[in-house]
Amino acid sequence: MVAMALIAWYAGQHNVTAQEFNEAFASIPVTAILLAMFFDYGLDSGKLYDKMIKKPSNRMLGLVYAILATGVFFFAFLWLISGSIQAASAAAVVASALVALIVLMPRTGTSEWLLWLWLAETLVTAGKFLTILPGVH
Repeated sequence: MVAMALIAWYAGQHNVTAQEFNEAFASIPVTAILLAMFFDYGLDSGKLYDKMIKKPSNRMLGLVYAILATGVFFFAFLWLISGSIQAASAAAVVASALVALIVLMPRTGTSEWLLWLWLAETLVTAGKFLTILPGVH
């Protein structure tokens, strides 16, 4: 809940419009969405999430692992959307944060939330931002 509130607060502070979010999310390459879905499935069904959060000897250590993993996903998708972390728009930050949040939320790996959202955004933008593989910068 706190992560969702922070994403919403950031979007409001930077005046991210729905259209800007649509374009940023639709610009995520198909292969990146599939990779995120693969990790989401692996985290949820492969018991990695349980090992990361529930099994460490210290609950605080599990929380640190979760925050670090979320940060890695966030920066990876920010780079995939923008091509550069320094040149990232506010909409790219919001889209990346949403991907990281969905991937690391428990019990989302058995559904295709990321794919359905990406398909919806691609339809809304008429495929204008469709890419298969990320560009290498």
